[in-house]
Amino acid sequence: MLAIALAIGVSLGLLGAGGAIVAVPAFVYIGGVPSHLADGYALFVVAVSSAVAVAMQWRERMIEWRTIAWFGPSTILSLIAVRGFLDDFVPQRVQMIFFGLILLVAAIAMLRKRKASSTNAGTLQPIRLSAFGIVIGAIGGLLGVGGGFLMTPALALWAKLDMKRAVASSLVLISVNSFTGVAVDMASGMSYDWSYVLTFTALTTAGIITGTFLSRRIDSTVLRASFGWVVLSIGLVVLGIELFT
Repeated sequence: MLAIALAIGVSLGLLGAGGAIVAVPAFVYIGGVPSHLADGYALFVVAVSSAVAVAMQWRERMIEWRTIAWFGPSTILSLIAVRGFLDDFVPQRVQMIFFGLILLVAAIAMLRKRKASSTNAGTLQPIRLSAFGIVIGAIGGLLGVGGGFLMTPALALWAKLDMKRAVASSLVLISVNSFTGVAVDMASGMSYDWSYVLTFTALTTAGIITGTFLSRRIDSTVLRASFGWVVLSIGLVVLGIELFT
């Protein structure tokens, strides 16, 4: 689990995703944590570690705040609604199968060849981004993920951000969404094993600092392809475990 914690941090720093999509299966399949607790643990780990990365990206002026302003509020409201009222009613197996399918869709979207994008503000599609934010918030609330595996593709494909700016902006939304999910859990009376969660969080934070430094030295095209293959691999593993074991 220690190596996984470091890997999660590096993935978040490099790709703006890969935190909870690795942490949730790791907590469930390796740590033996029930899915409803694994969701919350993953949200806390990602919230803290990604906040550290946001501070680093802010100094580099890589964050697109105008895009976040359209994308963020609908995501947060949707996450609160689903996390607070629907999460307990969906069986663990159904959640994990849905999780795997969503990962495959996100991976395919990123691996498809497209024209290079830019940060031209005129290409923003505010209504579309807000609508997509609702979907991401619902998925994040149900599965206990910050949503980076969908946010990063959305920002790259629809907001027309280059991959590095999409990663930086995604981290802001991931941190806010994850803290929101944890707050909902605390308000509902959920109890965490804090010694376990804080140890995992510390290692993930060390990884995300490393990943953020590495991202500045790697081409955006390589980052985008790496993102797609990582997410595709995790999706196939999750579906394989749930459908064939």
